[in-house]
This record gives sequence, structure tokens and C-alpha cells, in this order.
Amino acid sequence: MNNNLKIVSIGPYSPFRGGISDFNHHLVTQLKNSHDVTILNFKKLYPKFFFPGKSQYKNNVSNNNSSLRILNPLNIFSWRKAIKKINELNTDIIIFSYWHPFFSIMYSYIAKRINTKKVYFLIHNAKSHQNFPFQNFFLKKMLKEGTHLVVMNQNEMKRIKRYNLKAKIIKSFHPIYEIDYNIDDRERFKNNLGLKSDPTILFFGLIRPYKGLDILINAVNRLKIKIPNLKVFIVGEPYTDLSNYLNKIKEYGLESSFIIHPNFVSKEDLSKYFLSSDLIVLPYKQATQSGILSLSMNFNLPAIVSSKGGLKDYIVEKETGYIVDPNEDEVALSIHSFFNNNMYDIMTKNISNHKKNFSWEEFERTLQLYD
Repeated sequence: MNNNLKIVSIGPYSPFRGGISDFNHHLVTQLKNSHDVTILNFKKLYPKFFFPGKSQYKNNVSNNNSSLRILNPLNIFSWRKAIKKINELNTDIIIFSYWHPFFSIMYSYIAKRINTKKVYFLIHNAKSHQNFPFQNFFLKKMLKEGTHLVVMNQNEMKRIKRYNLKAKIIKSFHPIYEIDYNIDDRERFKNNLGLKSDPTILFFGLIRPYKGLDILINAVNRLKIKIPNLKVFIVGEPYTDLSNYLNKIKEYGLESSFIIHPNFVSKEDLSKYFLSSDLIVLPYKQATQSGILSLSMNFNLPAIVSSKGGLKDYIVEKETGYIVDPNEDEVALSIHSFFNNNMYDIMTKNISNHKKNFSWEEFERTLQLYD
């Protein structure tokens, strides 16, 4: 068996920021332990009119991952340059990271014209969180060019099977982001943030309507008598108008309960928020999987997650967290149950054991690269 495969990975990497870039970095780090991996990165990612955030780039980060910054989804000449490079490398496997229909036409064009025998599509979101014209048509057209389609939860598996494609469909999972931290910093962080022994929950990541921040705010309002000293971190860059949420917090008289950091958080500052929190709440109205949940598992942080999509695949009910329908009643009930029954120590211990099933080594094995 040839243990040293030639692999090309296509997707966003540093200096681009965001969950897909982070995922790709960890994936390639793992694959490079055994294989020769070439990274084809984007030169330009989203056009400005298509991107609601402040910046697509990390701060003060150079392209230090040896990636080839070639691709521009609006420039067909960059696609042809990528095709030429892939064929020159005599590649055994190519892995496309797919998360948005905007890139499906470019990916289809490239996949159709390369000599690589094994074409993987690593599917983060089969369906976009936003309405996108003809997305199912372009997705199916792209996936027809693949030999292996990798999904990360049962819902996505069912969705892809409906297309009746010849490719092999592999159900895998979202591995844990491994970030070093010192649990002894927890008390120091809480004191520095003025939290002391206050019960604290975290809402983390890009703020978008489908993530259910409105549900969490309403749930906290229901708990203001039962848990009067409850504190809530809202941490992440808004991709929507934040004023609607702020007005609701003010209307409920909860200004002292919420600590808001409406900016992108660097890797160096992650520990401060995750270690200072007792519980993360992800009341998504729709979801596939979440890198935020994988990140929280790294810190052994218990979670309340939506029953929608694939988030529930990662939770052992009432042992590592709670699975709820995304409504304020169920979210409030689970938050109260968690703190009322002092579940933090029990759940963190359970997560420490449970997360061993979600390593990057195991993820690589699920890809079946040698089949």
C-alpha cells in the first residue's frame, strides 16, 4: 500500500479567517503527517457586495502555510491555472472544501477537467443559510464530478442521497479544534471580567439571524427572577443589524446581564471567553454542524444545542449537554436545569471522555483515502 499519497486541498486558508479556513488548516496539518499535500488557496474569496462582515482576513497574519494563492471565483483564468497545477502534480486525490453555492460553478469546472482519479467533496453545508438562486441545481451538477462525498451528520447524508449520485457517500463528523489552555486560568479570567461566582453562559460566533440570538434573549428574560445574577456573553462579529437585539435587551431591562463583544475574536483570546463561561448556548433555527460546538468541546464546555440539523449528533443528552427545540421555553428550562442541578463538573468530566471520539486522526480514517 502506498502510504504517501499526493493530495491537493482546495479551499480558503490563512490569511482568510472563519470556520472553513480553520477547519482546512487542521485537516491539512493532520494529512501532512502521512502524505504529500499541496494547498490551493484563494487569492480572492467573496466579492465585497457579497460579504456582510468587516473583513475577510485575519489581523497581522502572513500567508505562512505554504499555500498557493491562485483561485478567484469570478476569474475563469485562475480556474484554468489551478487545473494546470493539479495535473502537473500528478495528484492521487483532490479534496474540495464546499460550504456555499457561490463556489459550485468554479468547483464543477475544475473537477471536470482534472486527471485526478479520486475527487472528494468535503461538504460543510449542502444547503446555504441564505437563499441562493438555483443552488440545488448547481450543487448536484458539482457533486456529479465527485467520486467521494463527505458529510458530517445524518441530516446531510439524507439530503445528498436524494440526488441519486454514483459517488460514494461517507458520513464522518466535525473533529475537535485542539487549542491549548490551562484550566487554572478559569478563576482568574472570571475575576478579571467581574463575574466572580455568577452563573455565565456564552453565545459565540458570527451573529446571524438563523443562529437564534433572539431566542436566547427571550429565554434569559424568563429566567431573570429564578437566576437573577445570570450573565451572558455575546461574542462575535454581527452579520446583521445588532440594534434589534440591543433594543430587546433594553426593553427587558437586562443591560446588566449581557456582556457584549461585537467583534471577531482571535485564537489568542478564545480561552478568555470559553473558560469564563459555564455553558454555551446554540439555539440555531437551522444548522448543519458547527465549528463552535467543536471548539466548546475542546474546552470541555457543556452545551445547549438546537435539535435542528446535525448539532444533536455531538451531544449525549443530559450527560454532555441538552438538545432542545429552538424556542425560548425549552432553552430557558434547560439553562435553569443546568444551574439548578449544578451540572458543570459532571458534564465537563463527561465531555473530556466523549470528545476522544472526534479526533482528527479518526476523521482521516473515515475519509477512506486508500479505498
